[in-house]
Amino acid sequence: MKDYSYTNDKPKPFTIYKANKNQTGSALKIDFNKIKKIVFLECAHQKSEDRFDWENKITVKLSPTDISKILEVLEDKSNNIKLFHQPSKGEYKLANNVKNTVVDLSSTNFGYSMRISRQTTSGLKAININISKNEAIIMRILLLKAVEMFYSWQ
Repeated sequence: MKDYSYTNDKPKPFTIYKANKNQTGSALKIDFNKIKKIVFLECAHQKSEDRFDWENKITVKLSPTDISKILEVLEDKSNNIKLFHQPSKGEYKLANNVKNTVVDLSSTNFGYSMRISRQTTSGLKAININISKNEAIIMRILLLKAVEMFYSWQ
């Protein structure tokens, strides 16, 4: 019998697509680098009816503390959180032109609303995405697994 389990060393990213005919939609990707033990949130605007502008995405590296704050909302322990990253305070490549990146996650009647924004020397870019309750369940499970992997507890 053939084994259909996912055996690649790189875990498959979880992506939420919210496309629309007006081409004003967005997509959110959660990607985990198993070797470096890093979780990235990536968000992109819709480019065409069936494409997203991943070349001009906003990427946020999440720490275990950032993940725990996101889980506060996904587990209904808080209505909203805001993560504020200021790369100029660290040793990051983006520090030359990125002033800050903000992730804002709020609970709504239909699920959750996430806004990821990046302030650069040339202006502000923001991407909004709605996350359904069933999408949030998968997000929660994957983020919990990532924290276990951070600390090699899996």
